Amino acid sequence: MTLRDSGVSAPLGWDDEDDFVTIRPAGSRLRRGLLVALVVVALGWFGYRTARSWFESQLDPSGEAGEPVQVIVPSGATTSDIARQLESMDIVPNSTFFRYYARWKDEGNFQAGEYFIPRNSSVAEAIGVLNAGPTPERYTRFTVREGLWMGEILQEIADQIDGVTVADLQAVLDSGRIEPRYRPPGVTSWEGLLFPDTYEINVEDGAYEILLRMADEFTRVSGELGYGAGETKLGRSAYEVLIVASLVEAEAKLDSDRPLIASVIYNRLRKQWALGIDATCIFGQGNRQVELTRDILDNGDDPYNCRKIVGLPPTPIDSPGRASLEAAINPAETDYLYYVLTDPSGSHTFAETDEEFAEAKKICQEKGLC
Repeated sequence: MTLRDSGVSAPLGWDDEDDFVTIRPAGSRLRRGLLVALVVVALGWFGYRTARSWFESQLDPSGEAGEPVQVIVPSGATTSDIARQLESMDIVPNSTFFRYYARWKDEGNFQAGEYFIPRNSSVAEAIGVLNAGPTPERYTRFTVREGLWMGEILQEIADQIDGVTVADLQAVLDSGRIEPRYRPPGVTSWEGLLFPDTYEINVEDGAYEILLRMADEFTRVSGELGYGAGETKLGRSAYEVLIVASLVEAEAKLDSDRPLIASVIYNRLRKQWALGIDATCIFGQGNRQVELTRDILDNGDDPYNCRKIVGLPPTPIDSPGRASLEAAINPAETDYLYYVLTDPSGSHTFAETDEEFAEAKKICQEKGLC
């Protein structure tokens, strides 16, 4: 009979491992929980520090700021446009962060113009430069007087603008880079096509910018005066009206005489008379001091000899100002065929007949004005 059969419990065998359960102390579970919690906190802190460091680097990059670079903010540029430009030039690291920061700070009404902002700037530094406004542009002035020949105009500009020479200016005119208004095909002269005035320009402007400005001003003024309608109004092309304006500029001393002189020119053209304007002969000789000898005045081959040639000279003979341009497109309505200088102030006497002309000429001679 075995112990089991006898009802007596048999002792457990030490080899029956499956019958045992390991019991860990309560303190062990607590330590593991704390360890896990510490790891989670450490990872979270590391992630936060990493994210914060990256975020801050998008607003304020590490390292020293670089050299200032030129930034041109065009008119109408938005904050987003400026942000993208600054990022592309390595001035700020992130255009999106720049935009959000500017919105948060209620910034963004930046003026158009030229700025100099260091590369590797913080967003706050870049905005500070933009808020200060663009770099003041440096300007200079030059003046071109009415009635000058083209060579004289180029010399006046070169005399007034440092670093610009007559050769530079002439090269621009010859290059074809500027298209003159109203000049017919085949004509190469620039006479009359640059508006005489006082101009304010950037000190960095060169020959091209200067001449383009003058050509554009001529286009603006002549267009404003209605030169495009010259054919309809006067039966003359805009270029022919410009030639008349240059003759008025050469002949008139007083603004009140300009429309009257223009009327004489148009009246003589309608009658197919020679204009008899010596200023055209002088221009043809290319010398303001030339003495108009009989040989010069009798030269019928010179297209600028308005003593011999009937009609207008082939080009303007000077650079007319606004008053002469206006007189040529809006001449007085008269029957005058002659005018003679009869007063030292520059006033002319106008005549319809040969007799009136002879009388006025006598007065001119008596006063030593002709």
